[in-house]
Amino acid sequence: MAEDPDPDIVAEVSEKGGVGKTSLTAGLIAVAAEYGLRVGGVDLDPRATLTDELGVDDPELSVNDIYHVDPEKPPQDPAQIARKALVRAGKEWPSNVFVLPCVRKFGNRETDATTGMEFRLKRALWGIRDLVDVLFLDVPPRAGGKIVGSALIATKKVLIPATLTDDGHDGAKEAITSIEHYTAPGGLNEGLQITGIVRSIVPRQTEYRQIHQDWDDALRQDFGDLVLPTIVRNYAIREVCRTGSMPITAAPGREAKHLQGAYREVLLHTLPHLKEKA
Repeated sequence: MAEDPDPDIVAEVSEKGGVGKTSLTAGLIAVAAEYGLRVGGVDLDPRATLTDELGVDDPELSVNDIYHVDPEKPPQDPAQIARKALVRAGKEWPSNVFVLPCVRKFGNRETDATTGMEFRLKRALWGIRDLVDVLFLDVPPRAGGKIVGSALIATKKVLIPATLTDDGHDGAKEAITSIEHYTAPGGLNEGLQITGIVRSIVPRQTEYRQIHQDWDDALRQDFGDLVLPTIVRNYAIREVCRTGSMPITAAPGREAKHLQGAYREVLLHTLPHLKEKA
């Protein structure tokens, strides 16, 4: 296997659901692909929403095969499994987008007692380092769970999407608390960086209310400079893209342009070396 530079690895994490993790992941994948990068999406949510949005149906292998170890057989190398499981995204997506897909039964791994299971993802991503330039991990909202833990061990950077709601604020707060256990001295990933909190699924101006402003103020008061200036608004075109398994960069209209611009801003903040390609 060639000794290529390690890819950038970015995880989208919150310990609350419905805050826009998958939307942010898919948006970042779409705009990163425009830079000519080989982009991989890693779906770690048993609902497999990212897998569906990236146009992959009924995969032969999935992240479940990477994590699962048959107790009756010697463990297989996750790096080799990952190379077989990585597939191109669907026909609507650019040819430089790839997926490590998820399936429903992956949820069983959360209670899996296999020794060292949490380290298998890191090895798997190492195994595909010559096939991709950047990886985006869509992480499920399970506080302290094994799947979340495996993502925090494997990733290099974390983005935290947060809606302007109680859940958005609490999901960010709880995610940061969990991350601190991995970055503390002697932790399992001391070099892990939180690159920002992204205000996500923010209502349009006509639907924006005082309660949204109150939660916006709370985010900035409690997390300071971690809150990025970029706002990702709630536009219907996102659901159109998800339903059609297509990238936001292929969608026409003003709403799509606004979202594309927001995702690019987040991408360039997270991976500033890409500014040279802009």
